[in-house]
Amino acid sequence: MQGRQSRLVFASQRLETVDPDMVIRGFWVSTALALILTLPSIGIFLGFWYNGASLLIGALIGFGLHFVLLAISEKISLILSNLFD
Repeated sequence: MQGRQSRLVFASQRLETVDPDMVIRGFWVSTALALILTLPSIGIFLGFWYNGASLLIGALIGFGLHFVLLAISEKISLILSNLFD
């Protein structure tokens, strides 16, 4: 592939036409979604660890919860989008 470079072409809106309210709402929705996906899993993991239970069991339950939440993240994102409207 000499002399040829591939370019990414995005079919979305131009940056000049994006509404600032949409950017701010997207920031809050993505931040809230990140917190919802990570904090419960970390809390369960640390709860098992600090209470002296098996570290492996805490990790497995925490990872399991994280992936369950990840599987339904689209629904959570829609709920958060409606909440921040």
